[in-house]
Amino acid sequence: MKIAIIGGGASGMIAAYWLDRSGHEVTVYERQPVLGGHIRTLHQNVFPSSDCSALLEAGVLEFPVEFTNFLQLMEELKVPLEPVEVGSGLFFHDGRHFLSPTLIGQNFHGLEKWREILHIDSLYARSVGLWLKAQRTSIHCLHNQSMGDYLAPESIQATWLKLLTMYSYSMAYDTIDAFPADLAIPALRRYVFSHWVRIKGGVYSYIQKILDQFSGQVSLNTKILTIHRSNQSVQIKGIVIPADSGLAFGSQSPFEREFDRVIFATPPDQVLRLLADPSPEEVRRFSPWQPNHITTMLHYNQHLYQPYNLHHGSEFDFFQTPSGWGYNAYLNQLCGLPAEPAYYLAFNLEHQIAPEKIIHVQPHHTPLYTLDAFRYVDEVRATNGENHTYHVGAYLGDGLHEGAATSAMQVARAIGPADVLDSARVACHSVQPRR
Repeated sequence: MKIAIIGGGASGMIAAYWLDRSGHEVTVYERQPVLGGHIRTLHQNVFPSSDCSALLEAGVLEFPVEFTNFLQLMEELKVPLEPVEVGSGLFFHDGRHFLSPTLIGQNFHGLEKWREILHIDSLYARSVGLWLKAQRTSIHCLHNQSMGDYLAPESIQATWLKLLTMYSYSMAYDTIDAFPADLAIPALRRYVFSHWVRIKGGVYSYIQKILDQFSGQVSLNTKILTIHRSNQSVQIKGIVIPADSGLAFGSQSPFEREFDRVIFATPPDQVLRLLADPSPEEVRRFSPWQPNHITTMLHYNQHLYQPYNLHHGSEFDFFQTPSGWGYNAYLNQLCGLPAEPAYYLAFNLEHQIAPEKIIHVQPHHTPLYTLDAFRYVDEVRATNGENHTYHVGAYLGDGLHEGAATSAMQVARAIGPADVLDSARVACHSVQPRR
């Protein structure tokens, strides 16, 4: 079976891997000049203009061990993993701060250490009620409830949970009140206190492992114009723009190809833009989705920590600034680098970082999660296969890498092995009509 996959991020490439192994003829179309989606590893699929030679992550960073399907795939691909210890800090613009035990141990000794421990212990004590609520609330009770409603009234504890959601889903803090609680709360209670691992050699290395075994086609710098579906097939029209040609009209190579199936591995807000013939049901399922355009920034500016007498940051450090909340993730531990020089990945902290200390700025296009959009996720999963069309992506699961891997696995299983499908097709054509 000929299968087109629109999008070369995590879910698209994982689906391509499994379908290729199942004997299908797979073509991946990617609009960017590189694969990986939100996986951006310096010197692998991102090449900075600075002279930094470190292997740094500008997107996906680490993985909890509860990512069952994803970590099974890493084992199958023989991708090396190693444990990583994570911590967190919460820094208010008025000088208040709370540090996790890991962060305290890295920065303080003696009386100062005990003072910080007592400070965070007091926050943990005040958080018991909220954590019990999060652990005991059923998914059914969270349905159609926003994070703002669930975490009311406002408190430091609630702020920290919303910040962890901001970090996990790459959305601005002021959008988290409208975030679906039935997506965030189960993920937080499953992953926050988990053990974590990192991919040795960079996150993109697992995409490279897939490519090393992939027998299909990958088309980069490819803009899909329209996807039209008939009863028999899927017709895809697009253009390929050579990487060194800019956007000159004469350099664009148009194409039109026919496939048996199409898999959308794009942000959900892109589906209706690409479909030439969406059904009323597809319009209803996908029209509520909106794009979420953000940027992350690799840098080596340590001044954010100086007012707090900290020499080391951690992986979940949140800073309140005049422009809102942002995060600063300490990369050395996550990337397996020596402690110095210190490298960071920042979000929404552009005005706090000296321009000359910026290594790379990475744009990302992610889903904007709202109650209106998320309510149709179950329906999208249940109707996969209608009109020769399938959908994969993190948004169809936990919104994280596990969701991307799980949705790809489910679609590959639904399509099935090529030999089984071909045998069924032959059997169907060999049946003679009754006279």
